[in-house]
Amino acid sequence: MYKNTINIAKNRMVLSLKGKAEINELHAWSNDLLSQLKRLKPGFGVVSDILECHPASEEGRMVIQETQKKAKELGMGNVVRIVEKSNVVTAMQWQRSSRTVGYIAAEAHSVAEAEKMLDEMEKK
Repeated sequence: MYKNTINIAKNRMVLSLKGKAEINELHAWSNDLLSQLKRLKPGFGVVSDILECHPASEEGRMVIQETQKKAKELGMGNVVRIVEKSNVVTAMQWQRSSRTVGYIAAEAHSVAEAEKMLDEMEKK
């Protein structure tokens, strides 16, 4: 299950992936996310809530990585990823993919903490 929400006033996207995403769902998530990101200005922030997301298959990881690459090309700024010890494998998978496309996400433990971190990053 996924949900992508943009906040135009804050120039920010909050994405949430939960459970075991099959490849068809990851493609739908990616298409929706990229379509919505086009409504934001370059430098937009992203909160990636993957706290309840299971690790993806290698094919799924490639969809995630390609989505991260396209988001970066659209002008993505700071990224904060929501993780916990309970989903360390998923967190490492996402971080490896983001490193491959040229960025490292900061880590938080809740949406509120991630939003606060992005607010602080944008002040600098």
